[in-house]
Amino acid sequence: MGVRNASVILMTALAGSAVGAEGIGPLARVVEDPFFDELPVVLSVSRLAQPLRDAPGSVTVIDADTIRTSGVRDLADLLRLVPGFFVAHSTNGAPNAVYHGMTDENPRGLQILIDGRSLYSPLFFGGVAWNLIDVSLDEIERIEVIRGSNSAAYGSNAFLGVVNVVTRSAIETQGVRVRAGQGNDGVADRYARVGMRIGDGSVRVSAETVRDNNIMHFDDRREHRRVNLRADMPLSAADELQVEAGAVDLRLRMGVAGETLNPARGTEAAKTFGSLAWQHAIRDGGSISLRFTHTAERYRDDYTVSDPELDQLLGSVGLSTPFLLEIDQRIDTVRDELEFQHTLIPSANTRFVWGAGARYDAVEGRQFYGRDGDAVRQAVHRLFGNFEWRPSDAWTTNLGMTWENDSLSNTSLAPRLAVNHHLSQQQTLRVGLSRAHRIPSLTEAKSREHYGALDTTPFGLPFGVIPLEIQRDASGHLDKEVIDVTEIGYLGDFREQGVFVDVRLFEEKVKDRIMPVSLTLSPPDCEVRGLGRLRRRPPECGSYIDYMNAQDLDIRGAEYQLRWSPTGGTQFTLNQSFIAIDSKANAEFSALGRRDAVKAERHMDNSAPRRATMLRWVQELPAGAEFSVAHYRYGRFQWTPNTAVKAFNRTDVRVAYPFRIGPTRAEFALTGQGVGGRRAEFKERDADGSGPIPAQYIHPRVWASIALEF
Repeated sequence: MGVRNASVILMTALAGSAVGAEGIGPLARVVEDPFFDELPVVLSVSRLAQPLRDAPGSVTVIDADTIRTSGVRDLADLLRLVPGFFVAHSTNGAPNAVYHGMTDENPRGLQILIDGRSLYSPLFFGGVAWNLIDVSLDEIERIEVIRGSNSAAYGSNAFLGVVNVVTRSAIETQGVRVRAGQGNDGVADRYARVGMRIGDGSVRVSAETVRDNNIMHFDDRREHRRVNLRADMPLSAADELQVEAGAVDLRLRMGVAGETLNPARGTEAAKTFGSLAWQHAIRDGGSISLRFTHTAERYRDDYTVSDPELDQLLGSVGLSTPFLLEIDQRIDTVRDELEFQHTLIPSANTRFVWGAGARYDAVEGRQFYGRDGDAVRQAVHRLFGNFEWRPSDAWTTNLGMTWENDSLSNTSLAPRLAVNHHLSQQQTLRVGLSRAHRIPSLTEAKSREHYGALDTTPFGLPFGVIPLEIQRDASGHLDKEVIDVTEIGYLGDFREQGVFVDVRLFEEKVKDRIMPVSLTLSPPDCEVRGLGRLRRRPPECGSYIDYMNAQDLDIRGAEYQLRWSPTGGTQFTLNQSFIAIDSKANAEFSALGRRDAVKAERHMDNSAPRRATMLRWVQELPAGAEFSVAHYRYGRFQWTPNTAVKAFNRTDVRVAYPFRIGPTRAEFALTGQGVGGRRAEFKERDADGSGPIPAQYIHPRVWASIALEF
């Protein structure tokens, strides 16, 4: 984790706050006070540029050096370096990342920002489409991970935390960089970037291909291709225009050979985006910014299945078999987002940022929403603000709030109050209270997933033409999820001893967690696959998935990160988290079936390891070489209601040697992930011992890479 502060240029460009020659506001003090020269300045917690000691939340900063020395190949994997985060690759090869549990196959509630634009996607079940991340790790300047809810600054999608990715400016990436990596498990990475000056502006263009295969004995080969453009163009001494655009293309193998309902097949996904941002610096240190982003995503998964159960049922009435069912999982999404922000400095001891935003989503997916091609839509409007007051050198107070109106649920407020007491120049104690919320996704609110149709007349039934199967049929009767957070933080920066400490104690009370629930179909609303249940009393004819506010959770615990640099070329990092979760199904969910309620409670209670540890050592070697090793230890936990993983270890090692070929800078690196042996991170065994499951093991992976810059 980096402890160097961002440059003044970076702060002004991304926080929208510029300091003139006569600047006398608090931001000017941050820049001019020599005490802050070595402290990281964070931009994400309150939307104000603040040294960590003044921020109203716990933040882990991952800088470019940490990204490089870690050797990781995707953004999700970097979050293993953050206390309280848990990462795994699911069956279809997509990475998943959660903070403090609440796991499932499609986790939601984590906001990912890249240069201010949201990557929270309306695709599928909501959340982050990790396989469609559109930034290369080579272009990241730093990542600020807000550990804890931050709806007060970023609205409903920041339910559990925010990962704010800040890319390097185009002027910082001039020239050419190429990189290639090759290893086992099909690892084949290629990257190229060129940066140039055009008049007073700067432009960067890059292209990258990432290939691999993740799970042992499972074909989830992935080819991920992306291109990016960033242009930074000064319009005047106080105005700058930033243009970003890019495209991502994903080819992924999924399914299981020989399975009739989930056959082996190839799928495709793609994303394009464009973002235009204008920033204006005000002479007194304030700023105004305006950003518009347009994003389009596309998913294609078309295949044919046959179901032995269904064939047996149809054959019993003399219909021809096998009956081939066409699965059409095509989805197209469009998102337009506009945001305005204004930063003011009312006095020498106060700063204020406020703004407004609007987001419009449209999703077309006939199989998922059953609307004959018509798009389902969602609109979100918000107002936000944060007021910082420093009554004396010993105190900093932050009061923030977001008002949000969503077309799928009601209006809500997300407030936060944090008080930081500076015990000394090296130590800060923080107390914070906040409320956050997560709005239902389009899938949770509007999905209508019906497969095929068949006339039931040959069965002697009066139901007419009914679906072969009803997978999902959302009623839309949902409220927002709500989380109330109480936290105490401690920050210690003892630079003379080379020690940095960050501790967070927390209680996070979640109310009305949205869950999928299985409901019974009753005649005449039937599915063909369920007709065999008509003999039951009362008669049934299948089941389907709806969504409801089903659970409350109490998440308590502590986490810390400790960095120690005994010498200039040595750094140790120790992270630990201790988490206890107590969940309770509400009366409505329990009434549907106590067995399912108990199963859901067990899942949530074990959705985070009771203890997780990360120990990392980075060492400079002679001749400029570097060595790094990171060891992770996770306790037992569950990603899904039906499966669990045992406690496991993972050890990553990287050795790198920089050199020159004339004027060309180069680096050769050898990286090993999970070198201690195979491990299961997502599914290893059945959660309750009721039956075997196919374990998903990942074996050690090693690759070599070379990078050239000229």
